Amino acid sequence: MRIQVRLPKIQPNEYELPKQCPYDGCSGDAFKPHGRKGEAKAVRDTDHDKVTSYRYKCATCGYTFRIYPAGVSQAQQSNRLKAMSVLLYILGISYGGVADFLWSFGLQMSKTTVYDNVQAAGVVARKRQKATVKHGGQRAIIGADGTFLKVKGVQVGIEVVVDDETGELLGLDITASESTEEIEPFIREIAEQVKAEVLVSDDFNSYKNIADNADLAHQICQSHIIRNVDKVVESIGRPTRMLHPPLMPKGVKSSYHQIERDCRILQGLVRDRPPDAKQILAILYDCYKATLTPRPKQKHSIWYRMKRLIWRLWMRWERITLHDHFEQLDGTNNACERLIGWWIKERYRTMRGYKRTLSIRNVVAVTSLLGAAAEPYDMGLLYA
Repeated sequence: MRIQVRLPKIQPNEYELPKQCPYDGCSGDAFKPHGRKGEAKAVRDTDHDKVTSYRYKCATCGYTFRIYPAGVSQAQQSNRLKAMSVLLYILGISYGGVADFLWSFGLQMSKTTVYDNVQAAGVVARKRQKATVKHGGQRAIIGADGTFLKVKGVQVGIEVVVDDETGELLGLDITASESTEEIEPFIREIAEQVKAEVLVSDDFNSYKNIADNADLAHQICQSHIIRNVDKVVESIGRPTRMLHPPLMPKGVKSSYHQIERDCRILQGLVRDRPPDAKQILAILYDCYKATLTPRPKQKHSIWYRMKRLIWRLWMRWERITLHDHFEQLDGTNNACERLIGWWIKERYRTMRGYKRTLSIRNVVAVTSLLGAAAEPYDMGLLYA
């Protein structure tokens, strides 16, 4: 996990009036001092133990309110101390561990307060994420992927959509499965909001359906394709070394011993992507197309498995090679993989699970916001 941040500081002599009256129902924007003498306010911080606050009166509704120096609010903790507790938790320390760490430096904080700080930062991060999606302009290429976490011991699905260029989280949804019906509305909504043109994903069939239904060009991750082909080839290759091979099905043109050769051809195709790959796949498919589909619960023969593998690659070839014709694509779904690996799984690795799905949304939102920043992120923005 790589995170670069700047913690907010207390600026004891910098004060800023609100742009609008802080009381609900009042839109007043003119204020006057209510008493000239400031009042001392105790604050928990690494450098300051008190600051001076001033009272102002709204000229419209007559209510009074206090203003505090930059980096301080009504809370007992400074914004810097809040940000420190959030950062320590994101880096893998438990709520109780963060409280113990801060106590050792004379900074009193309970683990409940640490939890509240993390959740509050997550709420702000989610609002900023939604505003970015709504007003951040077009994101031509988006990536989608899913993973699984446990909430109170029960496994739940997590679906994420990211900006493929910056790795910025555009949306997160809690799902029951990775079926098209389950994840399509969520992905399509974001794609429409950011006017996406290309969807990058793994080879899961749901993403193919979503891309087609949403009229998006579709790039299947090259790394996933290579790994999947290697995995199938490895499992097919083992039976071909049997001492007593099964009989070749009627009409099949590729002998039992030629399967290993054909497997090596498939591995070469997905790695090198030659211009005549589709023609080669068509020729290979012709060798296996006579293989009959097995009956229910009947074991699949290696010829049938080769037929399915070749057909799948042949039908998806434009999706596998889209990046060869689209210079903004690198052919991988690394943006999603990084977000899931670094900003979801890395923090989750030290946990026994979440207690609320809302905590997943909040923690992932703030972690990905800090992690995806191109330069050190100013955590003061979470308290602006």
